[in-house]
Amino acid sequence: MIYLSNVESGGHTIFPQAGISVQPKEGDALFWFNLGTKNNFDTRIFHLGCPVIFGNKWIANKWIKILPQFKKYPCWRNEDHYKALKQ
Repeated sequence: MIYLSNVESGGHTIFPQAGISVQPKEGDALFWFNLGTKNNFDTRIFHLGCPVIFGNKWIANKWIKILPQFKKYPCWRNEDHYKALKQ
């Protein structure tokens, strides 16, 4: 998440489970992984945007995929879901 503007009051991005609050500042960026070390879903990444009290909040998001060439990988059926890599 890239902050494109400063916010005069409010507008923080918070991660409640991790206890993190980030004030938007133009040019700053946040980066986090959606998966844990064992490829498990990490609920600590749930985040919220607090209301902007005064000013405007502009952000840009860049999603980075682990397998950018996923269309070139075959899929294997495993129980009730598909995956691109054999384990």
